Amino acid sequence: MRKLNWSCTACGMSAGRKFSVQRHINNRNIHNGFGQVVSYLEYSMGIKEGKYRPQTVPQFTRAENPYLVKIEAEVQNHIVREIAKRIYNRFPGKESFLNEFETVVSNYLAKKNLYDILNGINL
Repeated sequence: MRKLNWSCTACGMSAGRKFSVQRHINNRNIHNGFGQVVSYLEYSMGIKEGKYRPQTVPQFTRAENPYLVKIEAEVQNHIVREIAKRIYNRFPGKESFLNEFETVVSNYLAKKNLYDILNGINL
């Protein structure tokens, strides 16, 4: 059985050897030095006290392909631009409509971002 002695405060990665966790923290592709090595017991107690966040992503998962993420975002942006052009071209007095539409969209995005931010906080 593997004994877990040390943990990363940033993500909860645990290992039996302190230098393994330190190497994980120092890895520029993972935490780039942001995090601390603490004993597994301290990390476990810190989760219960709310001092540390629990591990949320299993260590064996792979990140999404960044190229596919960018391509998907560009396709969505293109579709949104085409829809916006069609809506804009249908209305007379386009300047006033555009200003009103921009205000409505800005308010919606501000509320959505606030909701996402608040939804992500564990209270």
